[in-house]
Amino acid sequence: MRGDNHDIDVHAAQWVDRMRQPLQDAALAAEFDRWILTDPRHVEAYARLSAVWRSDSLEHALSQTATMRVASNDDDRPDPARRSGMGWRRIAGASAASLGLFSALLFGPPLLVEQSTYATPRGVTRIVTLSDGSTIRMNGATRIAVRITPWSRHVALDRGEAYFDVAHEQVRGFSVDTGGPSIAVLGTAFDVERMDQDTRVIQVYRGLVSVDMGAGRRWRLPAGSGLEVAGDRVRSLRGGMAQPGWIEGWYEANDTPVWQLVERLNRTSPRPIGFADPALGELLVTGRFPIDRPAAVLDALAAIHDLRWRYDGTRYTVSR
Repeated sequence: MRGDNHDIDVHAAQWVDRMRQPLQDAALAAEFDRWILTDPRHVEAYARLSAVWRSDSLEHALSQTATMRVASNDDDRPDPARRSGMGWRRIAGASAASLGLFSALLFGPPLLVEQSTYATPRGVTRIVTLSDGSTIRMNGATRIAVRITPWSRHVALDRGEAYFDVAHEQVRGFSVDTGGPSIAVLGTAFDVERMDQDTRVIQVYRGLVSVDMGAGRRWRLPAGSGLEVAGDRVRSLRGGMAQPGWIEGWYEANDTPVWQLVERLNRTSPRPIGFADPALGELLVTGRFPIDRPAAVLDALAAIHDLRWRYDGTRYTVSR
């Protein structure tokens, strides 16, 4: 058992060092989550060693040790074994001083992990402020699951679209799982949209975002750029707006399939919009559309592609 605890302390010390690095990617954060949640002793060791590393007592002990090294040229220097013991007693004191912190982490699970789920109905937006100061603006018909720990910040976008304004932190990264590509950032602003089962749209408005599709395929997106990922196909996007158009009620289409425009309308419209013939969704459109006025958009589509639409009191249907 003592050997096991020693190995756990060694691994915990390694993780303390790794998690102090300025940038963490989603894969590393996931690996850390798996390790620390495997055994309660992992949580204890990590919390204890993290607290010791950050403590003033450790800094004082190290400075005292350095002073003792300088004094080692004096004739009256203390016995080396006694001097070593003094240094370790100082470090042990720092560890004891941190017991309150790691005990709170161990015996107060709500303080260790925050988990919440948020959802919006069709036609309703919502702003969620996280405990770290980050904000998430949710479009209509959107669902997210948030998980925040002392070592990671993670959001799963189950459906819909969300605009993330992430608070910068040196230690904890911020990752978004889209059910396909995973996104990792530190402090930035970006929009993520799940169009359908295969299509994801990522737009960056501030900072830098890493998009990982697995199998060694990764993109780094600066502000003003984006990606549309549809299965194995990837298309670069450009944008010049300060924030997503949907926040102000607009959508900019550029040779965009009509079904994608309709999907965006369906997030803001209180009534669903569909096609009499699914093939109509593959028609392309370009322009700026007021997505908070579905009838006006359908009128524009009808004029562009010689289509018709009708409203039966419950839904809109587009046809030839």
